[in-house]
Amino acid sequence: MDADVLLTWMSEVGSGHVRDLRQRVAWAARAADRSPKSYETGRWLRDISALGHAEIDWQGGTWAVAPAVATLLPATGGTAVLAGTRRVGLIDRLEELVSVHVERPESRHDGPLPMPSAVFVQADSLGELRTSLEESGVEYVGCTARSIAMGLRQIALGAHAAPPARGDAAEHLSAWADEVRFCSGMPSGDGLCRTSVYGRPSYRYRSNGTWYHTDHATGILLDRADRGINVFRWRPERVADGEEIGTVFIDQGAPLPPLQARALVLCSGLPTQFGDLARTAIYRNVPKDVAGLVAKSIRQQVSVFT
Repeated sequence: MDADVLLTWMSEVGSGHVRDLRQRVAWAARAADRSPKSYETGRWLRDISALGHAEIDWQGGTWAVAPAVATLLPATGGTAVLAGTRRVGLIDRLEELVSVHVERPESRHDGPLPMPSAVFVQADSLGELRTSLEESGVEYVGCTARSIAMGLRQIALGAHAAPPARGDAAEHLSAWADEVRFCSGMPSGDGLCRTSVYGRPSYRYRSNGTWYHTDHATGILLDRADRGINVFRWRPERVADGEEIGTVFIDQGAPLPPLQARALVLCSGLPTQFGDLARTAIYRNVPKDVAGLVAKSIRQQVSVFT
């Protein structure tokens, strides 16, 4: 599957319907002798969003490619990574002006669907980098990871909602601390409930006996927080530019909202990795303060381990 071609196509088209994009991703995967499941194409879109290449409106069912920008990676000596639209000829133009390193993702037949290549750029100074990027039609935006993290609001329940109708086929989030899975039936007390509306999942959360609208990621994270379950860990690995840098590990069953995922992914410019043994999502090159801000926004404490 050539994800670079897919990103180029998205850059030329500009926007569209999520359903059509998922079908195109699935077609590209089948052309590479893979048969992706629905959750795999959904994960591909979430990763594209986290990398800053596109905005996905899941509720409205639409997507739009993001403007071409270069965002500075923390503690990497002035290295920036490209995000957003990537039209034909952009990388060739950049190679004429700055130092460019293209990191193509490892493609495993049994792994996640491959993402577009990560494109890192560097110059002798940030001023020179900014000028060269502007000549190529790319905007330098500073350290987006830290900017996003500093502006994150804490997750919260949505507007009041009616309880699921009596005839709805409802599921509730399991109460077991070591797993995140939905079980048939309504929750016995407070908690997250999933139903289907016009063939699409709909989430509601009961808190103190009152029902509220929510979404998949927020509902699961609120459930974990209400139960006092820690899903967020950070391992220090080095000190650079006077700050501690490390790796974040998040329980795989607790998905991050889009902005929180983007804040962590844009610390390295690489897509989320997954640890099959420990079943965790892995984010590298994350400063301790960024990890703390993201954790606070999802009502978690940073658990530091070595």
